[in-house]
Amino acid sequence: MTEVVSQENAFQAIQLVEHPAIASSLVDLGMVRDVNYLQDDNTVSLTLVLPVLGIPQNVRDYMVNSLYQAVKSAGSELTNVNIAEMTDGERQVFLAKEKENWRG
Repeated sequence: MTEVVSQENAFQAIQLVEHPAIASSLVDLGMVRDVNYLQDDNTVSLTLVLPVLGIPQNVRDYMVNSLYQAVKSAGSELTNVNIAEMTDGERQVFLAKEKENWRG
């Protein structure tokens, strides 16, 4: 039972992580995929999907660190964040949400 609670807590925490410049969560923006939870050691790995790979390093670092902190606050450990680039279709959806929710 504890493993299920930890897994749910980790997934919920990830869903709350917001983009630093867009008033939406990374999950809602389509920027998180392949979330894997390992019961044996209570760890999480995931892929952070960027609209382009050339975003500023400080923005990328902020998002990765925010994911680490969220998972840690849920009682798990984020052990691996893979970085990938969005497909053209994913990027179009992202850009529409960005325009709608830009904090500017």
